[in-house]
Amino acid sequence: MAACVDDGGNGGGAEGTNNNENNSADEAAGGDNEDNAAEEVDLEVEEASGEAPADFSFGSATVGGLWYTLSGAMGEGINDMYPDSSVTVVEGGSISNLQGLGEGIYSIGFSNGQNVPEAVDGEAEFDEPIENLGTLATMYPNAMHIMVPEDSDIETVEDLAGKRVSPGIRGYSGEIAFEEILDIVDMDVDDLEHIEYTGTAEAADLMRDGHLDAFVGMLAAPVGTVQELDTTMGIRLIPLEDELVTEMHSRNPGYIEHTIEADIYDGVDEDINTVAGYTVLLANTELIDEDVAYELTKMVVENADQWEMLSASMAEFDAEYSVENNVGPLHPGAERYYEEVGALD
Repeated sequence: MAACVDDGGNGGGAEGTNNNENNSADEAAGGDNEDNAAEEVDLEVEEASGEAPADFSFGSATVGGLWYTLSGAMGEGINDMYPDSSVTVVEGGSISNLQGLGEGIYSIGFSNGQNVPEAVDGEAEFDEPIENLGTLATMYPNAMHIMVPEDSDIETVEDLAGKRVSPGIRGYSGEIAFEEILDIVDMDVDDLEHIEYTGTAEAADLMRDGHLDAFVGMLAAPVGTVQELDTTMGIRLIPLEDELVTEMHSRNPGYIEHTIEADIYDGVDEDINTVAGYTVLLANTELIDEDVAYELTKMVVENADQWEMLSASMAEFDAEYSVENNVGPLHPGAERYYEEVGALD
């Protein structure tokens, strides 16, 4: 049975447009932007013996994003593993997926790493701790990009004072992270000349036309829109100071130090120090038992080459990468798999 798709109704609507820009069609397919969303994958999957739920409801994101593409491909694998179960991919978002996992609406789902500690601790958008979350895999980084024209006089975050900036769409994780960054350097949006809440593609057009001095996003590099802008007008990325990165992680351990490597964009000839929030695959520990979590984790990790066919942002993903960058409490079944393959050594 093929994986089905649901628009999430009221459960996914609000969050589908909140805190999930790495999945939005506006940001063009979740990070790589020209990813092979329609490309077929050839998964190595065997029928599993675990007692899986009859309905795998998979909290994902809107059509056109990498989460949506991955969840569809993974859903096919789950159907092959558990032929008596069906998979429904729901167009949700980072926070609504975590809420849905906590309420037992979803069996598995994606989230942004910076939201996972908030859910576990009952902070920010979460009224109380969610205690039935278990991480299966930490998959790829959505790195903070602060982009300026190549000939800009902006060299640091502080230089954004008095400039025209787009922090992304209001309420998305790029805007939230950017406001955190400004706060750490004793600034806020009132210090900017103008702020434009818009998606990456429109921000790139505004910069190309001379109407923006910088734009910001939490994005899975390389970003096609940024590559195109780099080719047509030239861009630079603004690095974050080590102390700023440390404070970001201190405030929220879901923000992890990250390096955007030199030459990933033609105009960027040195490594860029920044932070990233990782895409995390989680399960409801009450609906997904240890055996099924073990089998799911094995399927996800051991088909890493197939996920890379869908997006270059998955190129580094494997068991060791998942453990090294882990966000949230590991599901006991995932922990058993990672121990078995030596990734926890």
